[in-house]
Amino acid sequence: MRWFLLIVVSALFLSGCMPEIYTHASTPSTIIADNETHIAGRYAFVDVQVLDEYGLPVSGEDVSFYVDGAFLGEATTDTSGVARIGFFSPSEKTYTFTAVAGGVSRSFDVSFTKPKWLFIVWMAADNNLYYYSEDDLSEMRNASGSVSVVVVYDGIGIGDGMLVLDESGNFQAVVGTMGIDFNSGSYTNLEAWLEMILNQFDADHYALVIWDHGSAWIGDSYYISTKVIGYDDFQGTAIAVSNLRKALENALSGDKLDILGFDACLMGSLEVIYELRNTADYIVASSFNEPAEGWDYSFLGEIAPDSTPLDVARMIVDSYREYYSSDTYQNELSLAVYDTSQVEVFVSDLNLFISDLKADLSKVDAVYSDVVKSYIDDYNQTVLVDLGDFIDRWVSSSRITTAPDLSSVVVYSYGEIAGKTLSFPISIFMPESMSCYQDYQTDYQTLSFPYDTQWDEFLEYWLNQKGG
Repeated sequence: MRWFLLIVVSALFLSGCMPEIYTHASTPSTIIADNETHIAGRYAFVDVQVLDEYGLPVSGEDVSFYVDGAFLGEATTDTSGVARIGFFSPSEKTYTFTAVAGGVSRSFDVSFTKPKWLFIVWMAADNNLYYYSEDDLSEMRNASGSVSVVVVYDGIGIGDGMLVLDESGNFQAVVGTMGIDFNSGSYTNLEAWLEMILNQFDADHYALVIWDHGSAWIGDSYYISTKVIGYDDFQGTAIAVSNLRKALENALSGDKLDILGFDACLMGSLEVIYELRNTADYIVASSFNEPAEGWDYSFLGEIAPDSTPLDVARMIVDSYREYYSSDTYQNELSLAVYDTSQVEVFVSDLNLFISDLKADLSKVDAVYSDVVKSYIDDYNQTVLVDLGDFIDRWVSSSRITTAPDLSSVVVYSYGEIAGKTLSFPISIFMPESMSCYQDYQTDYQTLSFPYDTQWDEFLEYWLNQKGG
């Protein structure tokens, strides 16, 4: 990627475009350096100026930099006598820098304060989405000063590694993490990287975005130990939802992310949200297929110091809606914010609702015939339906309006299909026939949802009565 810069901590410096300044052969007499403050998690540039005995800049002078007594690297002064070196600190800390030139030294403090937000992006681009990754990385460059961004990048071929933004909004590749082809479809890799980042990077709020293809839980039984988010085509792997839960829970050690986002297809599934309910306060996902361009990451530039997790989650949805608002070719879009604290209560209510469904199967059939289909497979079978639309249709066609209330779970959303607005976009497994149910039953049973609820029993009861 042509705009990546490599962090070479031992010797990186930049020479600015400066007007020509009169210089003469001289030796360093003074080093001017002020105490500096930077943002943790962003690659910083530290400057000093070297002057001679007359107070004039000394150009072409090698300056050695030390951090807390350890050698960092060298930089050469420009025509203004300024030497600049790069330094990266993931955590909130103050370092003692010492600059040495021509026998003259100067010590000063460089402090790093933690950002309000750290966005961690697991960019599994070792597949046919690779060509869209550069655009999304470019959008991330505009992140506000309240945000640090860490991208664990897996592209086509060798060149994977960890990228961080610098203070100028460019991505820098962290030395020691590049030049490998790591497996982004491995949940153990995800766990290890996430645990390392969470332990080393400071922030007030943490968000993790899984960037790649997605298929809810469909196909998980085939890939259960290696694979259905984070497809790595080169390795032939991806991450099953149940394994994703294990990886996140292990890395988080009982804590929760503020936001878990899926820039991927079909992950706005009740079964997925339920599986991952203990890993984040809010989950942002689409219940439909996403366009290949995915999210619009310009929302990172709108995050302010006082933005709450719900504020930021709403920004993600709003930027997605705005990005595709003029795209007349996209007529099936959704993105929603799910409040995980309300999921268990809703699922309990859904269990109670099943008795009403069993009591009136003819009505189930009637509602099902018109319900919005969230996913139809390659055999033209309906596999996932929009649960919000199903409940809305059930209530509107019934004298009794008692039904589970999705408004506590789907707290902010954008959803439309063929001009129809969806009130609470979230999908659920509701296959059109028993044969379709059996096709996906093994995948479904990799999840907690069918064991913790009566939904699969209802499906079997309904489909057996329905026939086919």
